[in-house]
Amino acid sequence: MRKIIVVLLFLVNTLLGYDGIERLYTFIGVQNGYSRYDNIDASTIGFTYGKQNEDWRTSINYNYAYSREHTYHSLIMQIDTGILIDLFKDSQAKPYIGVAFGVMEHRKGGIHDRGALYGGTIGFNYVFNRSIDLDLGYRLMSSEKLKNFDMRGDIMLSLHYYFD
Repeated sequence: MRKIIVVLLFLVNTLLGYDGIERLYTFIGVQNGYSRYDNIDASTIGFTYGKQNEDWRTSINYNYAYSREHTYHSLIMQIDTGILIDLFKDSQAKPYIGVAFGVMEHRKGGIHDRGALYGGTIGFNYVFNRSIDLDLGYRLMSSEKLKNFDMRGDIMLSLHYYFD
């Protein structure tokens, strides 16, 4: 698990292709949301760290969910870009679309299950000012390795603080 965390943090810092000319913005944030794991519903909390430039945003998210006896931990990397840029250029709301991949751990009593996830994201980012934005997004992910479910859907509300 530690190797996966190190690799994902490395990717967050390098995937944007920083060439020294374009400005990179670093952010941290908190997340709250609702997840549906096949037939199980759970509220989630989490944290995010990422970097973005004018075109791309890359982030790593840790989420925790609990529902009845089920406990979920996930570490997910998201890469997204703005869409309909000309239509929303004068708006503070910015739509985006992207991809996501990561790992998830599920526990119920003595059952312990861990596996990889992959999927897509779509949402709106509302920019308040240069330091704060609010993100409402939907993430649909699939797993072929987890025994107890195949699909996961997340509705997430995130508050980001930019400190660069």
